[in-house]
Amino acid sequence: MRQFPLFILLALLLCSGVVEARENIGISGRRANAYGKLANDCNDATSQIDLDINNVRARLLGAGDFWWDLNNPVYVVPKVDPTTGVIEVSSLFAGALWLGGVDAGGQLKIAAQTYRQSGNDFWPGPLDPTGATNATVCSAYDRHWKVSRVQIDEHRALAAVGTPISLGSIPAAILEWPARGNPYARGKNSVALTIDRNLAPFEDVDGDGEYDPTQGDYPRVDGDQAIFWVYNDKGNIHTETNGDAINVEIQALAFGFQTSDEINDMTFYRYQILNFSTSRLDSTFFAIWVDADLGWYLDDYVGCDTTLGLGICYNGTALDGPGSPNYGSRPPIVGTDFFQGPKKFFDGPSGRDSVLLDMTAFLYYNNDFSDIGNPEVASHFYGYMSGTWKDGSPFTQGGNGYGGSVPNKFMFPDDPSLPPPAWSECANGIPPADRRYLQSAGPFRLEVGAKNEVVMGVVWVSQESQVGCQANFDLIRSADVKAQALFDSDFRLIDGPDAPDMSIRELDKEILISLTNGPTSNNVGESYEEADPIIKNIVENDPTGTITDSTYNFQGYIIYQLLDGQVSTSELGNPDRARVIAQVDIKDGVDRLVNFTFDQTLNADVPMLMVDGNDEGIR
Repeated sequence: MRQFPLFILLALLLCSGVVEARENIGISGRRANAYGKLANDCNDATSQIDLDINNVRARLLGAGDFWWDLNNPVYVVPKVDPTTGVIEVSSLFAGALWLGGVDAGGQLKIAAQTYRQSGNDFWPGPLDPTGATNATVCSAYDRHWKVSRVQIDEHRALAAVGTPISLGSIPAAILEWPARGNPYARGKNSVALTIDRNLAPFEDVDGDGEYDPTQGDYPRVDGDQAIFWVYNDKGNIHTETNGDAINVEIQALAFGFQTSDEINDMTFYRYQILNFSTSRLDSTFFAIWVDADLGWYLDDYVGCDTTLGLGICYNGTALDGPGSPNYGSRPPIVGTDFFQGPKKFFDGPSGRDSVLLDMTAFLYYNNDFSDIGNPEVASHFYGYMSGTWKDGSPFTQGGNGYGGSVPNKFMFPDDPSLPPPAWSECANGIPPADRRYLQSAGPFRLEVGAKNEVVMGVVWVSQESQVGCQANFDLIRSADVKAQALFDSDFRLIDGPDAPDMSIRELDKEILISLTNGPTSNNVGESYEEADPIIKNIVENDPTGTITDSTYNFQGYIIYQLLDGQVSTSELGNPDRARVIAQVDIKDGVDRLVNFTFDQTLNADVPMLMVDGNDEGIR
């Protein structure tokens, strides 16, 4: 049994520098709004916002790209307190979504994004029923909507009273949420929005099919913080790929969790892809494009895990640098994964059936304009997604993946520490450099009017040892398995036992503290028990059967006296900041609680005594 005490305390849990990373070489500046020949005439997205609830600060832009501010990388892990003066280090430079396929007439249609140096393929805002948009709509939706779990929980508590909620009691994040029928929805510069179809997800508490926060409706999101935005590929001509528009709308939701484990270093992204075209799109591919500058940008390697569908970037040398900022002697490993790929339909024995696609290709390319370098025209972007180089030749096994005789769509699938004939950049002696990689899923058919959901995420682990070409992918694999289990559990984390009601009575030279759990508490009678959905998923899929228990159970209370209201949970072991004044636990033969934490140096789980109890019962 994994059992834990409930700590009674109030804690307040509480970035700058420039990385000299590079966009596509040989192109200076950025092309902005240089279109002028399409009636839709939308301008480029300008909105920027940070997803920053946990140990990550990830910048999101208002169209198809993310993780940068149009100049510098902003995927900072770990986050830095700006008051400390410590220079922040980013693990990713930029990322974007690519989508492409062939219509019934054999015409390639594609939407992709990189650095906006040549232009754009995506613009903010939804499409109308005809698949069109205009500059007014694009401008109004050039905004992100950010909401926290705390705001939602407080709003739900108000709604539980059963009377309409006053507008002044509703935070703007909930009041202005761009959901169907919301009379208070607001866009950029507080422009009123009229939304007559499903857009941002919401919980319809009153069951009328429309969002009204005064009646208790609230955003339906994952995580402890979530950000919604919507964009399309029809707002203007495609000057990034020079390809024809698909007529897609993409509803995006980014979110993160604040935890004490690897999930605290992860971010997640859910995309709803709607096809507003009048014809289906065949041989369609969906891809994640990543410029993964891991600290210093000129010493990186990439690889993949084909079983997990995981794209990976790691440092090519034991020491990150010499450029600054960098991770120094402790370069981490970062990876991206499709937790749910696009849906592929087919005719099965029982009729129409479907399967969710995982990663079907992984490649890297160089920051140059060779046949294995930066894509320049629509066919290059599509070829990279479907498995061919710019000259049309297939990705091949061995070396740098070019010019071989055996086709292989998954480049560098082996651990760096394995010797040849393992296929990795290390084993082949390829010099570390500025790496970009692409992981794609397809082919599938994107039907007219179809909606396809894709979920991806970023996992990150710190490497204490075994760095550079001595590294293996065990830690990043372990983190990714946990992330996949979190997705499989519908992104549910356990809440833990509810905090008890506490009353204090002051007497002569003594204080009486009374802890009680009311009838609505999940810990009435100190009987809390809850299965961890992540562990439960791992238990159910553990072929060895060595993991059998997935529940957490309440065991007892520890009461601390704190120096002041600024003491954090990490300082509870510091006697100058916090002191234990009482500890009681259930009398059940359990007196010690031990946590096991993985130590990278020892490559083993290390026990840590958390509670040395009395086992004398709750009093």
